[in-house]
Amino acid sequence: DYYINRDFVGLGRIEPLMQDPNIEDISCDGVDVPIFVYHRDPSFGSIVTNVVFPSAEELDSFIIRLAQLSGKSISVAEPLVDGTLPDGSRLQATLATDIARKGSNFTIRKFTEEPLTPIHLMNYGTVDAKTLAFLWLAVDYGRSILVSGGTATGKTSMLNVLSLFIRPEKKIVSIEDTAEIRLPHPHWVPTVARTAISKGERGEVDLFDLLRESLRQRPDYIVVGEVRGKEAYILFQQISTGHPSLATIHAEDMNKLFDRLTTQPIALPPTLVASLDLIVFLIRARYKEKFVRRVSEVVEVTGFDFETQRPTINTVLKWNSFTDKFDAQGKSLTLKKISKMFGIPEQEVVDELQRRALILEWMKKKNITDYRTVYQVINLYYTSPIRVLAAAMGES
Repeated sequence: DYYINRDFVGLGRIEPLMQDPNIEDISCDGVDVPIFVYHRDPSFGSIVTNVVFPSAEELDSFIIRLAQLSGKSISVAEPLVDGTLPDGSRLQATLATDIARKGSNFTIRKFTEEPLTPIHLMNYGTVDAKTLAFLWLAVDYGRSILVSGGTATGKTSMLNVLSLFIRPEKKIVSIEDTAEIRLPHPHWVPTVARTAISKGERGEVDLFDLLRESLRQRPDYIVVGEVRGKEAYILFQQISTGHPSLATIHAEDMNKLFDRLTTQPIALPPTLVASLDLIVFLIRARYKEKFVRRVSEVVEVTGFDFETQRPTINTVLKWNSFTDKFDAQGKSLTLKKISKMFGIPEQEVVDELQRRALILEWMKKKNITDYRTVYQVINLYYTSPIRVLAAAMGES
């Protein structure tokens, strides 16, 4: 029964890996090469398995099946495929030895039913409670945030975490190439781009189309999976007119980020970049002989310098690689802006930040990691802050 189910209903040799909720990526590099998996906890990193495709025939036939499951065709004439499997996992596959010398290969980025929460990120050491509380305040008070980092730094996980802080009554429209964002909000409209049905881009719906249409849906927040092309212009126009947006981008530091945004294919006018409120930089670093993911710094965009033609910035928090702590770098202008725009005394904004940090610490202590439960606690705090604080303070 198990083998019939595994091989005919599931994905054969890799089905046990697909069922493991702690695996993020599954990577097969060729014939007779062990499959590697990437663990959700970055301290484990890449792990070799005992799963192997022993023959080229078996691997080729498996890749053709993966392509068919994702609604695509793959052949020696067209040996590359990008697609989405029925469960939402992302597939990239190459067929035969013409291109890949070790033989056919594939990578599956698994779609997780249980996305990471703020508590997971705290447990992994990616970020601390105070930094998260600061970002929680920023999201709640309509600041636009860009999450930036290199490959495999956890940008989408951070984007999902920030989106959890949005109030339940707000309308959210998410726009992605592949469905990775998962939110429990009742007023969430998830949209996914579609590749061309045939040659010549017929039937293609890209991020630009989705973003343009989303503006007619009157969203309170726009969440973009990854900014990489002409859609950035619409997004930044939205941000400059005061519409809160959250997005990710591939760039390791401020200089690379600015260059990425102002050169082709994105090519934004430099002044438009200054309409951003906050940038969260993520890195994958080696710490105590292990690879870790960390928020390297949180940067506020404070204005635009017309002499240098670059945005002016203020670094609020920075990761100290010696102590593995997140150090405050000076006064935050975001808290000042919130105070001014919403008529709240500055000290009250600071006190609110500390209260939210306390609640996050309490959830960490209680090991509340299920994303629905975390969402419920955040919502309860919005409606009955005294009740949640009493519970947190009673046990801290």
